[in-house]
Amino acid sequence: MRSKKLFDALHGTGGAASHRGLQGLFARPKKTGRLIAAAAAALVLCGLAAYGLGLFGPWRQRPSDDPVQAVQSALENQAAEDYTVSLRIGEIKVEKAKTEQAIARYPGSDLARARGWTDEYLAEHFVAVWAKYYAEYDHAKTFLEDGWLEQDFYLVRDPGTGAWEIADSTSPRASRAP
Repeated sequence: MRSKKLFDALHGTGGAASHRGLQGLFARPKKTGRLIAAAAAALVLCGLAAYGLGLFGPWRQRPSDDPVQAVQSALENQAAEDYTVSLRIGEIKVEKAKTEQAIARYPGSDLARARGWTDEYLAEHFVAVWAKYYAEYDHAKTFLEDGWLEQDFYLVRDPGTGAWEIADSTSPRASRAP
């Protein structure tokens, strides 16, 4: 029915009625607009709450008192994703040299300022963790490469709880089998 009204309105077959038909076709009641705005606002707020709880973001993880356990949790959660066929963890360890390199890069940077990381905070609450794992993915659902992979994770510790969480990570890169 709407397509016929649109056709008549555009081709002028309805005379004066064609103008009214076109207006009626695209008119939106104010209530509908308000409802759409309220629904969009609710979705945004729910998304922000989920991200703040760690339920949504680049790495789903259980914060832990041990940074290695936090990374293991994130990889285990990735193994549970529908795009992962299998994932086997080879090794996870704290990398002191990479931690020192990262800490040397961050002081005074825009990223550190944006995240509220002072030099003192970084020195006490920042660590780099390296992981090696084997992954197979469903390529109908993801672009990620299969095989042995290495990845660096950068974690920060909450000074109040002592729990480590992943703040950032590198992209996985191909590796040799152990």
